[in-house]
Amino acid sequence: ALLQFADGNNFAAWAMLIFGFVVIINIDNVLRFMIAKKVGNIHPIITVIGVVIGIPLFGILGLVFGPLLLSYFFLLIKIYETSSMATERLERIKTIQEHEGL
Repeated sequence: ALLQFADGNNFAAWAMLIFGFVVIINIDNVLRFMIAKKVGNIHPIITVIGVVIGIPLFGILGLVFGPLLLSYFFLLIKIYETSSMATERLERIKTIQEHEGL
């Protein structure tokens, strides 16, 4: 667009700028969320919150590290819940076996 302005093609320069801001930026935002959902099974809201939190903490690297760390945090919570449910089931099985053995 800058080259078009420099050459005096104002209409072409403005058209390129508007196209870039309206279409290309929005396609990037939509595709990033769709790819994250399909590849990593990450909800788009987690990605947005991760970016919002990650940029102030890590700077430009927060675009990657923010959603990644937030996804790991939610994965850790799921693992903990699964582990505690499995422990509860094992305890119930042990108590049932003890009552049957008596």
